[in-house]
Amino acid sequence: MIADRMLGVLLARAVEFHGHLGPFLVLGIRMGVIARSMLKAHNHNDLTAIMFVNPKPPVSCAVDGVQVASCCTLGKGTIRVSESADHIAGEFQAGNRICTITVKSKLPNWFLNGLRNGTENEVLERAETVLARPDEELFQIISVT
Repeated sequence: MIADRMLGVLLARAVEFHGHLGPFLVLGIRMGVIARSMLKAHNHNDLTAIMFVNPKPPVSCAVDGVQVASCCTLGKGTIRVSESADHIAGEFQAGNRICTITVKSKLPNWFLNGLRNGTENEVLERAETVLARPDEELFQIISVT
């Protein structure tokens, strides 16, 4: 399946960029993929993003996943980060089309509870769980065109 191959490539790039695989990195990758698809952003400069996250790891790791998957980067100035203590969300824009993707509220706590004293294998299991879940289970997606 092409989608699986593409996701595999993005995961490899994200791990190389970020340094390791974890559930928040995978959440960010999935957010970036959804935004590019929904907004039909095919060029590296088509999309901008504002990420609303807690600025501390591991939650902030989602920003690295979004950068890799969406091609919005801090260096190009196409992504901004705004501090949010209570949720993880991204607002993506391509032209006059906007998409807001919010991680469902129970997930960050579930991941954090498993990561605080977790082994590397437990962290990887959480990341695999994020990969396996359907979008509607992980995210609330609002598209404005």
